[in-house]
Amino acid sequence: MRHLLSLTVYDDGSALGPDPRSTLDSIGADGLELLTSYSDPDPGYRGLAEAVHLPYATDWLAAWDGEPYDMDEESSRFYMFGRSRDEVVANVADAIRHASSLDPAYGVFHAGNGRITELIRRTSSIDSNRVIDSLAEMMNTVVSGFPGGEPPFRILFENLWWPGLRLLDASDFVRLDSKLEFEDWGICLDTGHMMNCLPGILTERDGIEALEEVFSRYPEDLVDKVETVHLHWSASYPYRSSYEERGPDGDLMDYISEAFGHISRIDQHMPFDDPACLRLIEILRPEYVTHETPGSRSGLLEDFRLQRSLFP
Repeated sequence: MRHLLSLTVYDDGSALGPDPRSTLDSIGADGLELLTSYSDPDPGYRGLAEAVHLPYATDWLAAWDGEPYDMDEESSRFYMFGRSRDEVVANVADAIRHASSLDPAYGVFHAGNGRITELIRRTSSIDSNRVIDSLAEMMNTVVSGFPGGEPPFRILFENLWWPGLRLLDASDFVRLDSKLEFEDWGICLDTGHMMNCLPGILTERDGIEALEEVFSRYPEDLVDKVETVHLHWSASYPYRSSYEERGPDGDLMDYISEAFGHISRIDQHMPFDDPACLRLIEILRPEYVTHETPGSRSGLLEDFRLQRSLFP
């Protein structure tokens, strides 16, 4: 099993010090899972980034459905992957091409959609089946443009708490599997994101026990597709069950800014310190564990050390 530190191209790389490889070795990290963008990553990450996390656009379905928001070009790419189907395909393909310069083992892609005007609401006007179907259609189109109709590296689809791939049972996986037309793909299971789908999680142990119950029902073909786990936890149920729902009542960009603060209170990315979390890894048997704990408790490296220390 390989242990990866989550980092982004937007982070201050000084956290890794003058000798990043020595720093990674000292905390028990085999390498990085690096969030990339729409340009070639710094070549200094070659040999450090074993995997990548591709950019995500919150409401790409708006552009895919031909109903884009009125935004400038850069904002449109960030929030929708573009303003039309052609732009969505071009930008996702561009992100994959740039990330491929690192020759990663895999690239994570969020398999959900949050309708921007509904980000501070508990229900959505779209359902998971439609998101999965549209995602498969979009990714099939993107990947068909690469040599041999396969991506340059394996694409791992990640669960969210928004409509799309939630993985609370096998049905989402079965549907995605039936729609994708390329072979080189798998699953990235995010433990904190799944906790954000479940009621009553007040503590770290609550989350472990709830996920253990879900994972124990997975069929073997789904377990076999889980190639990496994003390991962290969220116990945001008190906030999720009490916040005041609202939609945009003025400038859309102001609402988006407010919504991202709201999202951060839901998706806490806390490092585990309860060794019972290892039961989740024993069930899923991933090849990689990405410790996705971006300084939520003590700092980037300290949080990694805390969670990594639970493993042999």
